[in-house]
Amino acid sequence: MRDRRCHHPGFGVAVVIFAVLSLNGPERAKGEVGSGDIPGEPEQVEAQQAGDESAPGPEVESTDSAPAADKPRRERLLKRIGPKGLTPEQEAEAEELRRLAAKYGTDPTAIVGRVQLTSQYLDLPEGARAVDTVARVDIPFRGNWLLRTEMPFLKWSDPNRSGATSAQGTSDLSVIAGWRAYNTPEYAVLIGALATFPTAAESGLGLGKYTVGPALATARFIPRWESFLIGLLQYQTSVGGDPSRRDVSLMRGIAQVNSFWGQKWWTVVQAVWQINWEQNAKSSMTMEFELGRSIVGRLGAFVRPGVGIWGQSVLGAYDWNVEVGVRYMFASF
Repeated sequence: MRDRRCHHPGFGVAVVIFAVLSLNGPERAKGEVGSGDIPGEPEQVEAQQAGDESAPGPEVESTDSAPAADKPRRERLLKRIGPKGLTPEQEAEAEELRRLAAKYGTDPTAIVGRVQLTSQYLDLPEGARAVDTVARVDIPFRGNWLLRTEMPFLKWSDPNRSGATSAQGTSDLSVIAGWRAYNTPEYAVLIGALATFPTAAESGLGLGKYTVGPALATARFIPRWESFLIGLLQYQTSVGGDPSRRDVSLMRGIAQVNSFWGQKWWTVVQAVWQINWEQNAKSSMTMEFELGRSIVGRLGAFVRPGVGIWGQSVLGAYDWNVEVGVRYMFASF
């Protein structure tokens, strides 16, 4: 791991690679498996030929050969999902960077405990503005499981809105349960489910709906960049709540490049893409840059400015924002 680097690739590269990683990666791996790559088939042919020479008579099909062949196929397919061809030095570097990412809380696939407090100012369209403060707690359990809860406190004002022009108080509680399905120093996958609850103190502070949906996070080590390429995909849909409030059908994809500078500093460059299916599939894009530093031990602080690229009127988007936060990471609770 170098202490300084000249530059990192642009956001466009991260978004393209994230799309390949999240959507095409496993399918491409399946397509590469040919008949000559499937373990067990040559051995079965040889065994059949030997049986024909030594014991003439009708062939008897073995019922135990299929499970024995299926297991190597699954193992080979799983190995093909992750990156290949790392040198021992690159694998050692991936191990060290993954340790730092877990220590500083930038790896969404890490199973570590966390206490985090963030606050962000959002400049919204048509003169509206908001301050969103979020308390987050992550609890790991059973080795590869993680429970994440977030409780936001929201304050907003909109001089152009009819009726109440401001509000403040608690917003909707969010809970995510995740399972790390695959984990190596160079590649990891976490799958989970998210849910939000209408706990807002006032109607203007939350969605007014119960929502649920799947979540996926991946982290891949890129030796050329000495960084991690991280992809996150979430979808949430309303399943109940206030019938007078608008239904929710929102998808969010995030691509990140996470780098470390020595043993104290880190950066995260990310693009956030959203589609609101309840607004005729209207989309938005924001770009954010996070700069963080370890204060002492597992306690770190960061600042994350962002800017809206398009679709600022979509739920969750903005014209520009600035977020600051502190987090303390635990190995376990």
